[in-house]
Amino acid sequence: MRHYDVVIMGGGLVGASLAACLARDSALQIAVVEKFNPPTQLGDFHPSFDARNTALTNGTCHLFNQLGIWAALRSNAEPIETIKISNQGGFGHATIRAQDERVRALGYVIENRYIGAELFIHLNTLRNVDFIAPAEISAITYDHVDRVTVSIEGTEKTQATTALLVVADGALSNGRELLGIQSSQTPYHQAALVTAFTSDRPHNNTAYERFAAGGPLALLPQTHDRFGVTWCVKQEEGEALAAMSDQDFIAALESVAGSAIGRIKKVGTRVLYPLSLVLAKEQVRPNVVVLGNAAHSLHPVAGQGLNMALRDVVVLTQALEEAKRRQQSLGDFAVLNRYLDLRTNDQFNTLQFSDKLTKLFTHPNAGVSLLRNTGLTLFDWLPGAKRFVARHAMGRSVSMQLPEIV
Repeated sequence: MRHYDVVIMGGGLVGASLAACLARDSALQIAVVEKFNPPTQLGDFHPSFDARNTALTNGTCHLFNQLGIWAALRSNAEPIETIKISNQGGFGHATIRAQDERVRALGYVIENRYIGAELFIHLNTLRNVDFIAPAEISAITYDHVDRVTVSIEGTEKTQATTALLVVADGALSNGRELLGIQSSQTPYHQAALVTAFTSDRPHNNTAYERFAAGGPLALLPQTHDRFGVTWCVKQEEGEALAAMSDQDFIAALESVAGSAIGRIKKVGTRVLYPLSLVLAKEQVRPNVVVLGNAAHSLHPVAGQGLNMALRDVVVLTQALEEAKRRQQSLGDFAVLNRYLDLRTNDQFNTLQFSDKLTKLFTHPNAGVSLLRNTGLTLFDWLPGAKRFVARHAMGRSVSMQLPEIV
């Protein structure tokens, strides 16, 4: 039976990022158990129009730079230099500019497939990381005071022990279920329609956040002058939009997006994702941490889901390195509670901002609509308020500096 210092259940963006962070300490032995085959190469780029994308904060970019993969990611990322926020059919609008914040970019937009591929390529070079895939953890047992045993089913059945099990297997977490960790699920009665398009004018590195009656529409600048689309609408409306011909869908999208984006020339494959707020009732237990969407799955309106999860990753890495220096077990409940205490404020503020923003900008009441427009206008006039929001949006509210390895 193999023993690991840390076993990570889930090798997606969050689990793989944590493995890369922890593996900087060559004394740690890490296993990542992932049910899908990992990517083997980046492949040549082609505008497939069907890849989900993420707006990475500057803090997240700094993390990837410390891991040595940002240079490769940057070649497939597009900077956001301006964010324009507006309310469809109303007078309210606001603009946030990178130059006003004295930064090169407010963030960078990249397709998730590039992040996943680069992370796996990096992990594949590390001798202290075992990436076990395709495989699943089928049982978790506490048979010792200071460790847990996991049963792994892949090409063969094996068991491993670990001082710390990290559950990072997504919103529909099997790890939570195996551990009996309850979660709350609050449906937004919306689905996110994700696609991409090109138009007859350049995007000029501008992102648009458009609040429409049916739900928020985010348009993010991508490489090759494409826009990535995340359009949050009622489930039935999303199904209708997804089933439309390209011509009809383009007309519907243009009617909501407004004239700023120009005329859409080509649109890609449309995919629907149901939206709900999922929160684990416990994020830490002795020898266990719940991370990423398994801990908290957010509405995409503020684009903070992955970025917040990676802030969790950095702080957890810091806490575990500190525990190692103090010769404490990595699964010590006091160590894990210390990590959670450090993350509580940022998690709460980000969750509240995302949730309340969604509800405020989808409320049908005319009085609330007037409040939205007035609020956006005041926000645009108040540089202090914009600086506060921009700082949080860029990921500067939390240090993303990885600990020095002694």
